[in-house]
Amino acid sequence: MATQQSVVLTTLKEIASKEVDAAAEKLAAANQLLKDANSKLDMLNEYRGDYVKKLDGILVSGFSADAYQNYQSFLRKLDQAILGQQDVVDSSRYQVNAQREIWQECQKKKLSYEVLADRSDKRAHQQQLKQDQKMMDEHAMRMNKFNR
Repeated sequence: MATQQSVVLTTLKEIASKEVDAAAEKLAAANQLLKDANSKLDMLNEYRGDYVKKLDGILVSGFSADAYQNYQSFLRKLDQAILGQQDVVDSSRYQVNAQREIWQECQKKKLSYEVLADRSDKRAHQQQLKQDQKMMDEHAMRMNKFNR
């Protein structure tokens, strides 16, 4: 028979388990956003590197001042996009760390309830053993009196 305390602790463990699952899903989503943001940043950096190589090749063969200004203007815009994407990566990394802390706190809470439930179950088991031993002792005393 479950005690009221064990029922309450079981309910708390179930709630904490659901909170852990929800926090884990949010952490996974934040990790995916960070991965996507890093991929975009890598793509922009790679594109910039390719563009600079192309510009270097064109500079060797020579081209107009207007074309050069256009290339430089585009590189500045690309650099701004890279800085903006780096901000997105940093923000995503912050979100991952925040979600990880939330998930860890949920894990601690769940573990605390599990420890309390285990202690409660052990206490109830010990009380049951004592009660059983007492009944056996009383039975043995009655049998001893009856046999006299």
